[in-house]
Amino acid sequence: MKSFLHTFLLIVFASNVIQAQAENLQTVLFKNVKVFNGSDDQLYAQDVLVEGNMITAVGKKVEPTEGVEIIDGGGRTLMPGIIEGHNHLMLPVDTASQLNTHDVYYVGAAAAAEAEGFLMRGWTTVRDTGGPAEGLRRAIDDGRVVGPRIYNSGPVIGQTSGHGDFRQYNDPHPNWQEYTQPFYSNFSFIADGPADVRQAVRETLRRGSVHVKVMAGGGVSSVTDPLYTVQYSPEEMSAAVEAAADYGAYVLVHAYNDTSIIRSVEAGVKVIEHGTLMTEKSAKIMKKSGTWISPSCQVLNLPDEAVDFLSPASREKFYEAKAGLDNQMKLIKDYDLKIAFGTDMFGNAGNFSGTVKEFSCREKYFTAPEVLIQATGLNGELLALTGKRNPYPAGPIGVIQQGAYADILLVDGNPLEGTSILEDHENNIDLIMKDGVIYKNNL
Repeated sequence: MKSFLHTFLLIVFASNVIQAQAENLQTVLFKNVKVFNGSDDQLYAQDVLVEGNMITAVGKKVEPTEGVEIIDGGGRTLMPGIIEGHNHLMLPVDTASQLNTHDVYYVGAAAAAEAEGFLMRGWTTVRDTGGPAEGLRRAIDDGRVVGPRIYNSGPVIGQTSGHGDFRQYNDPHPNWQEYTQPFYSNFSFIADGPADVRQAVRETLRRGSVHVKVMAGGGVSSVTDPLYTVQYSPEEMSAAVEAAADYGAYVLVHAYNDTSIIRSVEAGVKVIEHGTLMTEKSAKIMKKSGTWISPSCQVLNLPDEAVDFLSPASREKFYEAKAGLDNQMKLIKDYDLKIAFGTDMFGNAGNFSGTVKEFSCREKYFTAPEVLIQATGLNGELLALTGKRNPYPAGPIGVIQQGAYADILLVDGNPLEGTSILEDHENNIDLIMKDGVIYKNNL
């Protein structure tokens, strides 16, 4: 059977979606705009000059260079492109088991369509936290597919009977015999013991991951691991961190409970994904170590009918995780933890388009400026943790400043007064630029 990545590359290489759809402008000067820089809660009356794919000048009176195209923003807000901090682009199906039953060409084509959808909503970068997104990233960077920048983790790594183990009861262990299902060769590596964990980390790095996703505790959608379970011993977790660090990468972990979080932090993990059941005990340790927390709000506020497809056991775990959200957000604020802006949405097209509701969901806990900074400048700092593995190393992402990548939105309105205006992207986001290329311009 051909590998999933191979078949995915075939579909995107055959695609007729090319960047000729975009309006290529080599030098652009934005005038008459109010700049949100991604770093503080102010708007500045400044001009912004873009040359090629970089911002080369920001100031009150930037002089146009020869051949520059001047865009009058009409008083709109100019801000960095939105960064999605936790997503699964390569999971455009409702459940993990469907990845073994769907045509892999369909999965690849659907993922490419969702990538374009992200960009056209103003989300210019996606931090992909589980799935073989390397081929999609390459196709986008090559101009064969329209989509955001992608920071990809590749296959997740988990223990037998952990969150990465989605086998049915009578399925064989994928490491015990030849196993041809795409999920366990491309989406999830099952590894037990320090040696096997190191091998799995090295394999996902070989495939192009820029950070490594490890399952440190129970999950909602998996069958055999309640949320209270702790996954991977200290020795196994340390082996993952060490193997990743040897290649200049860092480890992020899926974890909900205190023990999983603390064990991961003590091993040197940089980012905790989810963490909804955290308490003051783990918050204090995360604050001291500078560990990031990457919660998701909107996915835990889905209506009951949206989670009906889950098994009874998984629905119970969903509501258990949801019950901890208010306390988690309070702890994040009380301890001033480094917080990412991510949604963890996957599945059908409606789920992906629903990522925009993360803004209004977070405003239940944070001010509009705080949420906006999370989605831009703070997430840009999160991306920079990739260090030498950074696929876009020429400048910072998520800020409007000289030397940053030219990922820019023009918004009709002031998102500092309410980020929910970004949810109505069709009417309120009038211009979308990624990497110096304009993909939407309604001015």
